[in-house]
Amino acid sequence: MSVPNGRQHTKQASTRLKPGGAALVFLAALVVSGCETTPPAQGTKKPKVIVTTPITDRVIDFQDFTGRLEAVKSVELRARVSGYVMEVPFKEGDQVKEGDLLFQIDVRPYKADLNQAEANLKLAVADRDYQAQNSERAGRMMLTKAISTDDYQKALMERDKAIASVGAFEAARDKSKLYLDYTRVIAPMSGRISRRYVDPGNLVNADNTMLTTIVTEDPVYGYFDVDERTYLNLLGQVAPGHTSWFQGLKFPVLMSLANEKEFERVGYVDFVDNRVIATMGTVKMRGVFQNPNGMLKAGMFMRLRLPMGMAYNSIIIPDEAVQSDQERKYVWVVNKSGEVEYRSVKLGQAIGELRVVRPPEAGKEGKEGLAEGERIIVSGMQRVRKGLQVEEDVQPPPQAPHMPLVRHLAEHQARQNNGALPANTDAGQ
Repeated sequence: MSVPNGRQHTKQASTRLKPGGAALVFLAALVVSGCETTPPAQGTKKPKVIVTTPITDRVIDFQDFTGRLEAVKSVELRARVSGYVMEVPFKEGDQVKEGDLLFQIDVRPYKADLNQAEANLKLAVADRDYQAQNSERAGRMMLTKAISTDDYQKALMERDKAIASVGAFEAARDKSKLYLDYTRVIAPMSGRISRRYVDPGNLVNADNTMLTTIVTEDPVYGYFDVDERTYLNLLGQVAPGHTSWFQGLKFPVLMSLANEKEFERVGYVDFVDNRVIATMGTVKMRGVFQNPNGMLKAGMFMRLRLPMGMAYNSIIIPDEAVQSDQERKYVWVVNKSGEVEYRSVKLGQAIGELRVVRPPEAGKEGKEGLAEGERIIVSGMQRVRKGLQVEEDVQPPPQAPHMPLVRHLAEHQARQNNGALPANTDAGQ
């Protein structure tokens, strides 16, 4: 084994890099190698990825809100006269019809009051008739100067007083009849009754004691709060010549309950409040929903889906294919040569596990957006880079999204014959 001499050793030492130089060279080599987009060397196994093709379907933008159901009509039944409850002839939680007897209050005191009022009225009528005869007799006597003028005037006043008394006692009789009728608490409307709050034998106070409640069930209201920005966006969809999109227009809206994932219950918006709540920046709206089987109850939590604009055709891809580059969104596309391409996309509405891709801006076609038939990577993205050759495992395209709002909006537009919607919008499919 040869040993280097001193001169050779000195030359090698003189060519040694300065401290930190090796690190800089190594970093530069990494940057250069990272910037390379050339495919791997011949013979290297291509990474395997799963690809699929986008689909085109009719979609619509929407916003989801939460709210509560309320009855269209609700009545709190209270006693209008005081007394003891004698009967409660209804079944709790049952349907009642307008005019059905619900509570019977003891009628005996009110019957006695009515009898007394009628007796007083008879006395008043008899006195009125007597005073009327007196006044007529005084009139004849006045003609012969048999009585003074003062006596004649007194007779007339007694007659008028008796007539007024009859009126007062008639009013007292009518009031007694009314109170007697109030002992029968009847249903003011048809609906579903709640439980009774007062059992028979208990004393109730007039206009104070609540007996039960009745609510209507079909249809029901769904109240929800819409933020100010969404409200203004809705106003931006006004047809020419109309001051607001909701005037004369029952706009469709979908609802789902707490245990439902899909929005399948169809209703329409029939009310928008007249002011924005300044502290919350929201405006209250109301949807109307049919409830023929009575399943929907007032107070239930609900989610509402409100359409934002009209339906349109769009490219739809699986949401798992979307990647993020800071604030930009992109997907990996495999071209006809089997190479990976970077494609920037502008995303729209999320529909379950799918995502709407909006059309690219004018002049950016080919650099942004997607087209039918292009193959996008949905799995194995961590093993690819731009320009890389890949081995594809093609899976079927995703199924078209379930969007009942598109169909209901189309049906709604078909019913509009007064020009409430813009004539050049197409919401059918």
